[in-house]
Amino acid sequence: MFNRIGSRIRRMISGPGKTAGDPTHSIDATAILQNVRLGRYNSIGRNSHLINVEIGDYTYMAGYNAMMNTKIGKFCSIGQGVVAGPGRHPSSGFVSTSPVFFSTVGQCGTTFSDGSYYNETGRVVIGNDVWIGLNAVILDDVTVGDGAIVAAGAIVTKDVEPYSIVGGMPARLLKYRFEKDQIGFLLKDKWWDKDTEWLKANYKRFHDIAGYMDLVTRQL
Repeated sequence: MFNRIGSRIRRMISGPGKTAGDPTHSIDATAILQNVRLGRYNSIGRNSHLINVEIGDYTYMAGYNAMMNTKIGKFCSIGQGVVAGPGRHPSSGFVSTSPVFFSTVGQCGTTFSDGSYYNETGRVVIGNDVWIGLNAVILDDVTVGDGAIVAAGAIVTKDVEPYSIVGGMPARLLKYRFEKDQIGFLLKDKWWDKDTEWLKANYKRFHDIAGYMDLVTRQL
């Protein structure tokens, strides 16, 4: 279930960790949320600006994050300064890259255009259990797979495979977190959808991939 936060600014009320409608959230007073849907136990750090964003359970943002048109899964760790869905400008064909010639949004306070002649925004999808490091940028229309890690400062221009680690400008594959069969097991298991009480009871099994797989296999 998701709880809708208001269309403008939602500030922390009734002490730390409490927001209107759900005491499990911690939203810094400086954060600006526009059309944002939260899960449970979400934390959004200071000076973050989110527009059209959906956030899954147990996901946090460290602060100074800017995200637009982005869906984020459960158990994600988003470092400071991460940007997702920053928007696009034409790089060829159009004489100018300025939206004053092709957009009615009015980014600079005015426009010459009578309509939208260029698709300025895309959609970003971030899977479950994803860790995105400090100051990484995820460009529009990119999907980051479940369990992936995006290194600090990376600029992600194309889809990221599940349980891969990427870094660089533009980001490239560095390695995978687990062996192929282990990745397949986790993607089929989808532990992030398991009951909270099960996760609490078995949290130590998450410290070792072999022990976790043994536990789940014995319980099947």
